[in-house]
Amino acid sequence: MEKYVITTENTADLPYSYYKEHQVEYMYLTYQLDGITYNKENELDFKEFYSRMRAGSMPTTSQVNSEEAKDVLRPLLEAGNDVLHLAFSSGLSGSYNSVRLAAEELKEEYPDREIRCVDTLCACAGEGFLVYEAAKKWLGGESLDEVAKWTKKYRLNVCHWFTVDTLKYLEKGGRISKAAAAMGTALQIKPLLRVDESGKLIIAGKPRGR
Repeated sequence: MEKYVITTENTADLPYSYYKEHQVEYMYLTYQLDGITYNKENELDFKEFYSRMRAGSMPTTSQVNSEEAKDVLRPLLEAGNDVLHLAFSSGLSGSYNSVRLAAEELKEEYPDREIRCVDTLCACAGEGFLVYEAAKKWLGGESLDEVAKWTKKYRLNVCHWFTVDTLKYLEKGGRISKAAAAMGTALQIKPLLRVDESGKLIIAGKPRGR
């Protein structure tokens, strides 16, 4: 088997036990909630996270920066591995560019190693699906180049469609104005959202009610 590893971010929404079992290393987009910063060493249980949000807490997130990316990648390169990084959509975060910049700098330190960064243009379960399939191909003996090409070929075949029960978080996240949120709430608008071909979140429809 070609000596390479797959890396991604915790935005792939895969169980942490999966990353460990399948030898997939992940970077962590940190966030603050109720004055506390949560990261890879200080994780909050998913149920507790959403319970706090329902109670009124609002998290603020931070993208992976290039130094954090290098901290994850360097030990893998030192161990003699090439790296295939499957990144959170560049249309939703700057993490992809941070990892790409980190890879360029690390290539100067490890000229014999390959670091390939692929923008999945996906998020959440969509990103997780691509990581899941890529890991299966890695376990099946496919090369870094084969898995990277497969991901690029099929990333736009992943469709993200969802709705939300409240407009509060779209307003607080700056995706809609306070006036639009107030009017939409009064009219019982439940926006239909999707991720487009450039990896950005857009409103696909504005149905009333569930």
